Amino acid sequence: MTITGINGVNNPQGAPRTNGSTAPAEDTTGLFGAEETTETKGSKDTSMLEAELASLNAELEALEAQKAEKEAYKRELEAQKRALQVQKQNLEAQIKANEDAMKANEEDITKNEENIEKEQEQIEKLQEEYDKKNKEAEELNRQISEKIAKILENSAKNVDEESKKIREATEEANAKVESGELEEDEVAQYVADKVGNPSIATCNQEFEAISALMTQVKSLIQEANNCVAEMNSRKSNITSYQANISASCSANEQLQAKNAPLQKQLNSVDKQIADVNNEIATTDSDIAKIDQQISAKQSSIQSVENQLNGTNNTDVYDDYGIIDYKNCGSKDNSITNYTPVAVECEAAQTQPQKITNPFLAISYDLGNYSNMTEALEAIATGNEQSVSEARTVTNNNKQEIRNMFQDLIA
Repeated sequence: MTITGINGVNNPQGAPRTNGSTAPAEDTTGLFGAEETTETKGSKDTSMLEAELASLNAELEALEAQKAEKEAYKRELEAQKRALQVQKQNLEAQIKANEDAMKANEEDITKNEENIEKEQEQIEKLQEEYDKKNKEAEELNRQISEKIAKILENSAKNVDEESKKIREATEEANAKVESGELEEDEVAQYVADKVGNPSIATCNQEFEAISALMTQVKSLIQEANNCVAEMNSRKSNITSYQANISASCSANEQLQAKNAPLQKQLNSVDKQIADVNNEIATTDSDIAKIDQQISAKQSSIQSVENQLNGTNNTDVYDDYGIIDYKNCGSKDNSITNYTPVAVECEAAQTQPQKITNPFLAISYDLGNYSNMTEALEAIATGNEQSVSEARTVTNNNKQEIRNMFQDLIA
């Protein structure tokens, strides 16, 4: 069949033209008259697109279910991390308590060591004082011994002198008795008169001095004994301090023994937390990948829906074959206030009108489009924009509902 026409569109010779178009009417009938064949093909395309859309929706639901599973797994990981962090805090608290106790014990050890050092210093001073007292007492005892020895020496000398006098006087008296100058019974009186009263020294002053020295010695001895008693007391204190140090050291050994397994547990918990953090990071990465897949799947669904919207067109056409976007829902299909916005045809979609061949909507003689494909692309672009906006709103609503359920589960 030979077809000629404007802009490369050929029509049969002698065919009548449609209103508002330079193409003959017969050409339209000859080119698009097989309505049954076109509708059958459109039905098949629609079925395929709907099947593809159903498959894509199923895949989207599977991805969303997979994402929900990952998010639930992430919540489990976060709960596990919180439990591990609580366990870590408890372990750290126990370890710190033990370390604080060890620190207190170490302070006690230091304090006891300082006390021992002070006691030893005092003992050394007491020992020096003790030695000094003993030395003084020893010196006084020596003086006392010398004084006593002097008294004894003087007393013995005095006895010898008096004995010599008595002996000489007795010899002289006896000689006088022999010579007859004295009678026998007069000898004692003669000796007594000759010698006089014996001058035996009593040494009272010396003994008083010795007594004073002995008092000093006793005082020194008592002071030395006091030094010994104080030294023994301080030695006892040192023994007590040493016992305290031993107890603190033993307590620290026990605390260190307690902290060793706690530190191992803490290291294990830290490793578990690090592992959980890595798993959370991996899960976040998986969720991000799934989000990308969901986004791609939603884009594919949008594309198929756009194709379905193009196939199942319910727009209303005016007498000239042009889509009446502004008044598509009214009974009067005349062209008034022409505004090419597809979203304003909502009323017409709810009230389907008789659809003529969509290609008749192109008005070449008005110069709106250079060819039929450009016109269809313009229509599809407007519909895609509307579908994209609707899809975005729908997805946002779905996500909001999912978030509500997740908040309830969490």
